[in-house]
Amino acid sequence: MSRPRARAPRKPPAKLICLETYWSDRHVQAFRERSVLPFFEGLAAQLEPPLAVAHRFMDTPSQLVAYTQYKKGLLWRDPATFDTPVYYLSFHGSPGKIHTALARIGPAALCRAFAGWGKAYDNLVYFGACSVFRGKRGERFARDFLKSSGCRALVGYATDVNWMDSMLTDLLFLRRFYADPDPWRNLRQIHDSVLKDFAPARALGHVLHIPGR
Repeated sequence: MSRPRARAPRKPPAKLICLETYWSDRHVQAFRERSVLPFFEGLAAQLEPPLAVAHRFMDTPSQLVAYTQYKKGLLWRDPATFDTPVYYLSFHGSPGKIHTALARIGPAALCRAFAGWGKAYDNLVYFGACSVFRGKRGERFARDFLKSSGCRALVGYATDVNWMDSMLTDLLFLRRFYADPDPWRNLRQIHDSVLKDFAPARALGHVLHIPGR
């Protein structure tokens, strides 16, 4: 009897797409703009091949859908972005919601915006936002989002977070994800290594949600 052939490692493309709110608009601070983009540009230079980063500011549910709607949104119609493995959402947040400078986008709208994402290829959504996965509402949102989207995983936080500690946590996770020869098989190990090696990640409630777990 022949042995089953081992699955070849699957290293995803070195691409990341970030959708981000205008942070300073919410606080009425036009001259104090900030963004996660420079951090990702720094990460890009540390990887080989360098990480390709696409970044857009967005602040309304209709803008979100214009980018994400399955098969119709810009991120699906642009062949250069179609196979991106990580979609990073940089916003304010609360359990099951993201907050832009102009609106709050709740769990139902988020599930609709990302419905069907996992049908075509492996990807994950990273919520760089406070408390999206906190408590029962956050956990229910994670289950519903994974079911409707079909994504391989969700990553984010179960507490309110500060800018620098959460950003360093995100960069550490992403650095290890893109450097791993088979990150889809090793997602749990990658996440556990971040919690082990970086105490602020544990304090901030950095979490990984995988279907069925």
